[in-house]
Amino acid sequence: MNQSQAFMNGFHSASRNVFLVSSVAIGLYGFSETFKIEKSVNIIKTLSLLIFLCAFFQGINTSYAMYKYIEFIKNKDDVPPHINMNVWYNYLLITSGYTLLLGIVIGLASVRFINRILH
Repeated sequence: MNQSQAFMNGFHSASRNVFLVSSVAIGLYGFSETFKIEKSVNIIKTLSLLIFLCAFFQGINTSYAMYKYIEFIKNKDDVPPHINMNVWYNYLLITSGYTLLLGIVIGLASVRFINRILH
């Protein structure tokens, strides 16, 4: 319980990593179109989708850890007054929403990539 600020710092760090890693994946996915050799395009798109998946699973893990920590401390009697559970819950919603959006992007990119390979 005494480490609530340390946990929040870790949560922000993990969330930032999700945002940054997914940005790298987006850049890599777009960069793949600059290749002229079809095999190179497919390799880079596959790598991009794998990086997207890493960001997605890290987002799920980060959101789940924050949810469990909120559940753990919300019923405690000795919660420090500077901890605003509504703000913490909002951070959880933001990260969860971004992770959901990332899942949709992964699904759409995967369908597009599979259609590209099959046709």
